[in-house]
Amino acid sequence: MTEPCPVLLEQRYRAVLRLLPASYRAEREDEMVAAFMEMSGEVPDERSPRPRWDEIASVVALAVRVRLGGAGAEPRFVAWGEAVRLVALLGVGFQALVSLYSLLSLGLSTLLVAPPGARQVALTLVGCAWVAAYVAFMRGHVRPAKTAALVGGGSSLYALATGLPVELLGWSEGTAALIVVTTLLALLAGFHRDARPAPRPWGRVVPPLALAVLPLALELPLVALGSAMPGPEAEPLLWVAFWLSPDGLAIVAVLVAGAIALARRRSPSVLLALATGGMLLAAYRLPVGLPLEFNQPLWVTGVVQCAMLAVMVSLLLVAGVRALPAARPVSA
Repeated sequence: MTEPCPVLLEQRYRAVLRLLPASYRAEREDEMVAAFMEMSGEVPDERSPRPRWDEIASVVALAVRVRLGGAGAEPRFVAWGEAVRLVALLGVGFQALVSLYSLLSLGLSTLLVAPPGARQVALTLVGCAWVAAYVAFMRGHVRPAKTAALVGGGSSLYALATGLPVELLGWSEGTAALIVVTTLLALLAGFHRDARPAPRPWGRVVPPLALAVLPLALELPLVALGSAMPGPEAEPLLWVAFWLSPDGLAIVAVLVAGAIALARRRSPSVLLALATGGMLLAAYRLPVGLPLEFNQPLWVTGVVQCAMLAVMVSLLLVAGVRALPAARPVSA
């Protein structure tokens, strides 16, 4: 008597393969199911066979690689992949600038005020792994960039989780953690074996890092001058200083880059990546626009920044989605 054909296992393999795009399944689903069935052997339905976890993980990894395709993939997937990789670049660059800013601020406070604690020094130095991640990323070394970003991201998340008592952790800390996690996920998922960045020359790697000096050189004197002035007279200086902070300059950069991208009708990848960065910055800035003292200059600045980002993100999303290549039709 022959054993019944394991129909249940085949159905479950096909269910797992639904994680893949329809166009990809139309070409390879039967072949992949046959390979899985051959490796699993003849298992009767009475045993309720299921795909192994390593097989499911391999399909998930393949689905990510296909949907975030590199050169030669379906144009729509290439566009999404480039958008995710640009989000990774923007996130790593932003974290590198913030880390350098923190390091410079730490050195300045050591000279002018008092030496910081050992914990603060250690976290700041480890956080500068973001700088190494940025340099490796720009030079085309993906694996070292991922390793350094994980070190810097772990340090950033640890500092956010332990820097304040649990009862004081709020929206700002949660959104800062979201920015770190989004950057790490974009870096890990976007740069797979089918998508490698082209090495950039040192002339394009070093100058952006020098921008870390800009907010320190512009913001701190204004804050110091504002602190020495009476309250009403200091408000304009505080308003300007808020725009010149690292995250304030990042907002300006997204607004300017978004306007240029829209005017020049850049690729959907650029539009969607800038929209993602704008959403994260708006979420981070939002708590500043929600205090009770409505006449404070920081409240006004926070509301203006969030409103400008909301408009820009909306325009970028609409233009980016419309510019995406059409999905490839599935062959019958």
